[in-house]
Amino acid sequence: MDKEEKEESTVAENPVQIAVKPRKKYEWDKLLLEIFAVFLGVTSGFLLSNWQEERQERNLEQKYIAAYIEDVNENITEFEKTIKSDSLWMKQAMPLLISLKDDKFNKDSTVAVMKLIVQISNINSRSVTYEDMKSSGNLNIINDFNLKGMIVDFYSEVNGVKFLEEYFYSYFKDLIMPFVFSEYNVLKEEMINPDQISSVRFTNAFTGYFSMIQQRVAAYNALLIKAYLLRDELNNSLKKN
Repeated sequence: MDKEEKEESTVAENPVQIAVKPRKKYEWDKLLLEIFAVFLGVTSGFLLSNWQEERQERNLEQKYIAAYIEDVNENITEFEKTIKSDSLWMKQAMPLLISLKDDKFNKDSTVAVMKLIVQISNINSRSVTYEDMKSSGNLNIINDFNLKGMIVDFYSEVNGVKFLEEYFYSYFKDLIMPFVFSEYNVLKEEMINPDQISSVRFTNAFTGYFSMIQQRVAAYNALLIKAYLLRDELNNSLKKN
């Protein structure tokens, strides 16, 4: 290579000339394809993530619904048992209440009524799943708006009946038991002063107690109907999914 060729080579490789040298045209089809591939990948990942999250929520929803069914079934058993027990109590107490009103109490009636008023049943309503969902903020996982409304309404009613139960036990503790402890010999099964059975104090206490039992039966009957409806709706929701 002579001197002139070397100079031409040097000039051709000059950085300034390379910088100002016209660039190749972009391959727009290829560039758009790459952008679309990136967009498709990001979108697919986003959709897949959403699908997995929704699937996890639906699985969790089904677990909660199954747990609700278990709770409601247990509550139904308790409600039916309490209604049966209280209804029997009222059936036995009604003739005694009538004889008390008509001043026809005898010794046997006195013993019978005292045995009745010391009976008190306790109901253990179950709301574990509902309280767990409320405390964890998962109540909105229930996708069916109607079902969610029925759940909230049912457990609001349960809390209302619990308030009635508290009042009932307070009545028993404050009015019934003091009379029993002061006026009735449990071992001998006899009144210390038989005339006290016809006193205004006892008549009012026993009448009020009977009324409380009536209110409790009515409340649990209404709650039992809601429990049946909720159980059916829960079972239907479980079958759909």
